[in-house]
Amino acid sequence: MSINLRNKSLKGVFMILIANDDKDLVDLLAMRCRHVGLGVETASDAMTALRKIDQIRPDLVILDVEMPAGNGLLVREMMAANEQLSQIPVIILTGKSDEDTIRRCHHYCAYYVAKCPDVWPRIEPLLNELLEQDCKMLPI
Repeated sequence: MSINLRNKSLKGVFMILIANDDKDLVDLLAMRCRHVGLGVETASDAMTALRKIDQIRPDLVILDVEMPAGNGLLVREMMAANEQLSQIPVIILTGKSDEDTIRRCHHYCAYYVAKCPDVWPRIEPLLNELLEQDCKMLPI
């Protein structure tokens, strides 16, 4: 499966932010996203992620839960408290699988994805679905 936006002229229009302290994972996801035509920004800690979200207003954010200088779920909570940032879709990509983490993801309307060795097949369909929704909302 590949990301296949209906409006091909929108390639490169979408910007995502990947925030995770696992540099290898960030590099892999960023490479895959760029390969399908998405713009990518990265952050290795929660405070940098929050600053970049506020500055660039990405179309989608992928957050880890446990990062230096904060927590991805707290970043999502802060986004939810801001009217403009609350509309940005968030994927929580984490190795945590406890009930509280999953409940908090649902409470803040974030998509929970468990980290695994081959995570791209889990992330790609969500990117496709969420960015297609954004695509439908753009003026033609």
